Parts: sequence; structure tokens; C-alpha cells
Amino acid sequence: MQAMVINQFGTAKVLTLAERPQPEISATQVLVKVHAFSIDTLDLQLRTGQLTQQVPPTFPLALGWDLAGTIVAVGNAVTDFLVADAVLAHLPLATPGAAAEYVAVEAADLAYKPDNIDFHSAAALPTAGLTAWQTIVTHLAVEKAQQVLIADLTSCAGQLAAQLAAGIGAKVTAIAADTTSTTAYTLVSAATAAQQHYDAVLDLTAEPLTTAELAPAGHYLATQQGFTVQANGTELQHLVDLLSHNKLQLTLSRCLPFSELSLITAHRLLEAGNTQGKIVIEVIAD
Repeated sequence: MQAMVINQFGTAKVLTLAERPQPEISATQVLVKVHAFSIDTLDLQLRTGQLTQQVPPTFPLALGWDLAGTIVAVGNAVTDFLVADAVLAHLPLATPGAAAEYVAVEAADLAYKPDNIDFHSAAALPTAGLTAWQTIVTHLAVEKAQQVLIADLTSCAGQLAAQLAAGIGAKVTAIAADTTSTTAYTLVSAATAAQQHYDAVLDLTAEPLTTAELAPAGHYLATQQGFTVQANGTELQHLVDLLSHNKLQLTLSRCLPFSELSLITAHRLLEAGNTQGKIVIEVIAD
């Protein structure tokens, strides 16, 4: 099978498609034939050597955490999934490898893909969606009528986090460069945000804010300061259900074919910040 790997850390030019053995599965895993996977900032960090403490730097090093596809084999201990089921998953941080034609996935990390969600959207959801869920619902424990500030509404995770908070019933404010845009949220500049107080602040920026924007009992979470998104099939299924019932909206930037050139292009676009949504790589045309 073909897989995206790197043989050294470096620029996007180190990305290469390589022939690798089809994975073997354990009793608790399934083998997924990948239809699509998405590119995330985690891929950039792995490629440039920023994740060596979390991911053992053994070359060739596989990339990719988010995938959608169909199950072609099931481990003996797996009871919730069957061959031919359409699924999506986020792989644990320490074991990337979603950017391939076949991937072994723990059944506990899987969610079912409903028919009204295509494989492209399914592949784009896991990292951004789980980041939003685990920050808003789990860590910040946002409640109805609370004042919530989202720093960085341009990212997929920020957009999904704002939607989750609003769905809970919170009053969502977001920091934006253009505060005149029409959105469902209150848009403010960083300077204005610093003069107000919030019950919860989710900071997705590369340069974290100060905690001055918090109300006396408020909670602050910066994803750049120790937060790591966790693979979780149950939480991912909740997100899929919301997406399936149009209670979440997911933005796709573009879909590219599974080729070395496409992978290099995707990494360069993401590095340059020229994307307004997730970049998806199509392995099988659907």
C-alpha cells in the first residue's frame, strides 16, 4: 500500500509517498480502507520535528491523524463494528499514520459515518471537532448563559468550539480582525476583549492571550499550553450526530488527490495560512 512518510525532518519537500506493508490488526482493532484523510497543523509540527517528545522519531515516519473510510477486517474482540461499515477516526497522538491507503484503528477510537455525511467531511471532522468538544465541554465545562470568548475564529476548531458553546446556550464573543463581518457571534478586537470579562476563554492562537479577560471565577484554556487532543470514539460520535443533524457546520477549504504533489501543496498552503477550512486528501473517489 502507499503511505505518506518522511525520512527526515524538514520543509514540505521531505514528504514522500512510499510503499509500506498493509497493517496487521490486533484483537481490539479494525483495518480501515481509507477513502479520505485531512491535513492538520499537527502534521506540520511532526514534519518539522516539533513533536519528538510525543511521537518517537523513527524513520520512515508516517503522518496523518484524521481519516474516514470503510472497514475491511475486524479484530476478534471487536463487537461494535462490522466489515463494510463506514467509519471515521482520530488516531492517538503517539501513533500517526492516517495518510495511507489502509490504517489499523482501535475500535474505541472509531465513530460511524452516517449516509448524509460524505467521506471528505468525515475526514475533516476528528481533530478539529474533538479539540472543540474537549475544550468547551470537558475542560471549560461551559454552561448556559455564560459569557464565552473564543480567540481565533478562523480555525476549524475555533469555529466548531463557538458552535458548541452557542448550542449549549452560552453567549459567544470571538476575537476577529474584521469586526464588521456578519456572524452569529459578537465580534470584537483583541483590545476590546481585554477590557471585558468572560466566564470562559478558549485561546487557540499561536501567541496566547493574558488572563486579564476573565471574570473573577472564569476559566482560561490555551491549546498551545499543554493541551493535547485525545482520541475518543464516543465523543467523536456525538460530534458526527450533531453534524448529521445540521447542528454543526464544517468548512472545507479544498480537496486534493492522493499524490506527492498534492501533499506538498497542502502542507505549503497550511503553513502559509492561505486556508479557510480543512484541506482533505481524497484516496478513493466517492
